[in-house]
Amino acid sequence: MPAALVITSVKAGKSAQEMLRVQDTAAALMRNGWTVDVLTPRPNPILTVALPPDVRTFTLPGWVPPSKVGLFLVGVALASSRRYAVLHGFDGGADVARWIDRATVKRLAYVAEIRRGGVGKSTVRHASAVIATSESDLSLLKEPPPKGRVSILPDPHAELAPDAFTFAEFADALEGIYTYVRRLHPEIDRT
Repeated sequence: MPAALVITSVKAGKSAQEMLRVQDTAAALMRNGWTVDVLTPRPNPILTVALPPDVRTFTLPGWVPPSKVGLFLVGVALASSRRYAVLHGFDGGADVARWIDRATVKRLAYVAEIRRGGVGKSTVRHASAVIATSESDLSLLKEPPPKGRVSILPDPHAELAPDAFTFAEFADALEGIYTYVRRLHPEIDRT
């Protein structure tokens, strides 16, 4: 069973929409046969309760300030000790996924999910797939990503987004993206 590490942004605890998106992403991946770990800067009881029960949550030690560098250090330790096939980063977490990929011996596929911008050009350029909730999210980027790797996946929460997917549609679309990533990286199926 392939495993994914979902990396939140540093501001995940302050964004209800990001917490819902992390919850939906983890649930959709698990529905499609993935094991999922989540790396977030600080313990967040709301996020932990919202995640499916089999999702493991990792946080920074209390003495480490919440930052991309802290997430990177813990992420490298996790990627070195676990057999992740894909890293999935939200906003600044996408930059962290790129850094982890560059720092580990085993190259990892990563998905960059853009919600608030602030993601580095090389992160978007080298991502196996880029996900946004709308075209306006993509406009936050300084340089547009390669069109062939971009997917627009609206939130599966009708009360928060007018063009929402149902959860089933969201899960199917995310599985399509991960199938594409697996085709780009055939070594994933051997992990």
